[in-house]
Amino acid sequence: MPITSLQDLRENLDGLGYYLGPRGLDGLGNSLNACDRDILGAINCDTTSLRVLSNLDDYTRAAILQYQLDSNMAATGNDGADLRSSIEKTVRILQNNLKIVLKVDIELSGNYRRTTYSAVKTYQRTRKLPVTGIATLTVRRRLNDDAKGVVSPTPTPTSELNELRKLKSDLITLKQSLQARQINDQEFIREVFARLP
Repeated sequence: MPITSLQDLRENLDGLGYYLGPRGLDGLGNSLNACDRDILGAINCDTTSLRVLSNLDDYTRAAILQYQLDSNMAATGNDGADLRSSIEKTVRILQNNLKIVLKVDIELSGNYRRTTYSAVKTYQRTRKLPVTGIATLTVRRRLNDDAKGVVSPTPTPTSELNELRKLKSDLITLKQSLQARQINDQEFIREVFARLP
């Protein structure tokens, strides 16, 4: 599901741990009554949350800028298709890693919704991390390492590997037979080709 609105963009940035101002995503003010109209515009701080703002405010621009820096993108602080696609991909990777590590059924939607938030909290709890539901860059890196460990366990010998070991053994025996003059060059070549897959 592509990120189609500023609300989706802000929810993903918030879930990925990017700071959206002292009021946060849902805040209607805090103990300091932090509602900076220079940044947020002419809004009613008692009833309007950042989530529903239709304009790109400076807090969101700053969060975008930090995401771009963390993701080695051109740091402009501007919204756009490339940014939204990159954030969506980041959330999908997060969701897939949660699916692998926690062995949970989670939709790879690319949107940081309640299920992702809950799964991140579960992951944080199991790893003895502060339980916030926010997948900061540090949490995402650790989860990624954990997912790699689950997906890439130590390889075990397969039948193909066993076949290669047998071939090696046969070739050594043939070489020894040739050196002992028990077979001639033509017989050696014929036997080698007969054994090759």
